[in-house]
Amino acid sequence: MFMNNGIQIIYPRTKYAVVNQEIFSLIQKQIYTFMNFAKEPIQENFTYTLDISHDEYSYQDYLSFVFYVSSYTGGAHPMHSIFSLVYDVSENKMITMADLVREKEDLLSILSFESRKVLARNPNIVDSAMMMEGTAPLLKNFSIFAFAPTGIMIFFPEYNIAPYSSGAFKVVVPYSTIYNKKENVN
Repeated sequence: MFMNNGIQIIYPRTKYAVVNQEIFSLIQKQIYTFMNFAKEPIQENFTYTLDISHDEYSYQDYLSFVFYVSSYTGGAHPMHSIFSLVYDVSENKMITMADLVREKEDLLSILSFESRKVLARNPNIVDSAMMMEGTAPLLKNFSIFAFAPTGIMIFFPEYNIAPYSSGAFKVVVPYSTIYNKKENVN
C-alpha cells in the first residue's frame, strides 16, 4: 500500500520566547493529530494533507496570531479549524478571553450583541438559531480572537454559527464600542 502525506506549515518566529513556545506547541499538536490520522490506511494511493497558515495583528502592547488549519484525511471535505494566540508584550504573558472578561465583566455580552448585529445582516447566515447559539455570551463562543488595529476581531469557525457550506466568519467589534472613553484596553 502506498501512502502519501503533504504537509505545509507557515508560522511566525518572534523575539519573545513565551510566544515562540506557544506557537511551537500548537504546531506540534496539529502535526501529531494529523499523523495519527494519516497512519491509518483508508484508501490506497491517497494523499493526506495538512496546511497551516497564519495572520498577525498588533494593537498597543498586544501581538495576536491567528492560525488557520486545514487537514484532509479522507471524507467529503477537508476539516478546518482556527486558533489564536494573544500575547501581552508589557506583561510578558499570553492572554485569553477569560483574562479579558476578568477585567471587563460585561465584555461577553457586548461581543455577543455586536456580533449578532453584524452577522444578522450576512446572507451566508442561513440558520438564525445556530447563529444565536454560537454567539451566546459564553467564553467558548469568543475564545478565538485577536487585537486588530480597529477592534477585537472574533473568529467563528465552520459549524459554530452556520453550516460548513457557509464557511467561517469573523467580526470586528470596535474598541470604541467595547470601551468608553474613560476606560483603557490595558
